[in-house]
Amino acid sequence: MSTNNTVAVAKQENTALMRKPEPVGFVTPLADIYETDDAYVVMLDMPGASKESISITMDRSSLVVRSTTESLYPENTKLLHNEIVGGKYHRSFNLTEGIDREKVEASFENGVLTIKLFKKEEVKPREIQIR
Repeated sequence: MSTNNTVAVAKQENTALMRKPEPVGFVTPLADIYETDDAYVVMLDMPGASKESISITMDRSSLVVRSTTESLYPENTKLLHNEIVGGKYHRSFNLTEGIDREKVEASFENGVLTIKLFKKEEVKPREIQIR
C-alpha cells in the first residue's frame, strides 16, 4: 500500500496517466502501467476482489477503480496478526484527451485487473515515408 498520493505512475514526461489522491480509509492497489503503440495498459493488484465486485468508471478527465472484498476470516475470530491487505479498494488516475473513451477493455484474472486504454488515432506514432 502506497502512502505517497502525488507520485506519477507513468513516465514523468507523459501526463496521460497521473495518480490522483485517494480517499482516506481505502486500500490503494499497487499498479503497473505500460505503453504500446496503440494503448496504455494499467494493471492493478487486487487480491481478494472478484470480477463482480469491481467497478470501473471513466469520465473526461479520470479513470476510477473501486472494489470491496469479503472478509477472509470466520465470524467471532480474534485477529492476532494482520499483513494481508484487503477491504475497500480505490484507485484513480488523471486522463488526457489522447485516450479514446469509446474504446476501453478490462479483464480480471488471478487477482490482477488489466485495463487497456486505447489511444486516439491522432496520438499514435506513425512512420513517415521519405520521397
